[in-house]
Amino acid sequence: MKYTFQDSTELPVQRDFIQDLQDFIRISKEVIPLEKSIIGIKRVNIEETEISQKGIEEIDRFQKEVTDCIEEYSRGIESREILEIKSRTMEACTNISLLKKNEKLEDIDRQNRLTLIEVRQLEERILSILSPFFETSIYDAEHTFYASIEDRKLKGSQVSSVDGMRYEFELNFEQDVLKVEDLQKLTLPVRSKSGFLSREEKVKKLDVSGFYVTNIEYGRNNTKAVIEDKDAEHRFIISSDGRTFLIMHGDHEITGDEKLASAIDKDALSAFMMKIKEFVTESVASRKLRLILLDGKNAVEENIIFDCLKLIADIYGKLVKECIEKGYTKGEITIKMVESGSIRTEKYISKSEASGELSSTGPEGMELAGILGVAEA
Repeated sequence: MKYTFQDSTELPVQRDFIQDLQDFIRISKEVIPLEKSIIGIKRVNIEETEISQKGIEEIDRFQKEVTDCIEEYSRGIESREILEIKSRTMEACTNISLLKKNEKLEDIDRQNRLTLIEVRQLEERILSILSPFFETSIYDAEHTFYASIEDRKLKGSQVSSVDGMRYEFELNFEQDVLKVEDLQKLTLPVRSKSGFLSREEKVKKLDVSGFYVTNIEYGRNNTKAVIEDKDAEHRFIISSDGRTFLIMHGDHEITGDEKLASAIDKDALSAFMMKIKEFVTESVASRKLRLILLDGKNAVEENIIFDCLKLIADIYGKLVKECIEKGYTKGEITIKMVESGSIRTEKYISKSEASGELSSTGPEGMELAGILGVAEA
């Protein structure tokens, strides 16, 4: 499938932009009210906490006034009975005050716990709604994938970033353990001593096909894999930028050793590293969005998800503008889809439809419409 503007020039992103735009509008309509609810819940909790704190302050003030009054009234009295009444009265006042303050503090603690539970549930819903969209629909983002053995199981993560926003996925793979031979057969050269007397060092091709892949890192400019045998006797770190390799065997650099470097099967190694990339990106059984940072702040906890939506709207808005400029109807955002056999279909959404959908969420939606360039004049 090929995607073009209405004038048949290619879209800079080869995706169904209209579908992505509709998905962005949908998630915005779902997420904005949830974030506003969280803000409202936190505000109510702050207000109720302040009321309880004022109640505690009133108790303290009343206790002090009663104590001062009793002290003033009993000044100069020497009667043992009266002084005993004074002591017991002040003790009773202190105990009752402490009891009531503790009740207030328990109310605050209970309210905070209930608020935290309610907020966490809404935050999880926000991440769940955003997760499918963040997987593939944020253009120009840089992605780095990681995998490592945790509790004898291969676990992974994806860290992506664009324009000051960083977001992370938790990854689960289709298999719990990965061996080199699951991807392909591979040998690596190592130095081996031979001979009973001379102990001459020779180059030996070590079959590492049965080794476990224990760590992977794949980014735009580099791929790294760590492989180890079962007993961790041999450990190799293989790095590649797509043109050159760096291979470490323990503390020894194989690629820096002339004899060993010449014995490397570069074709097999290149194929292995390519399959490492494919595994960490394509053999993912499930993804779960777990964190969004904006300028280093937790966007969900800080209630700045709307700012993230504005950032995405700015990215989309540039493409919206180009679609309109290269389209034939200025009130529509249109793309062409060219299928095999040169079958061409058009897909569009009107500016008024997009604006109306977003405006239903209130001022925030209207602001997004303006950033996208679909707001009604």
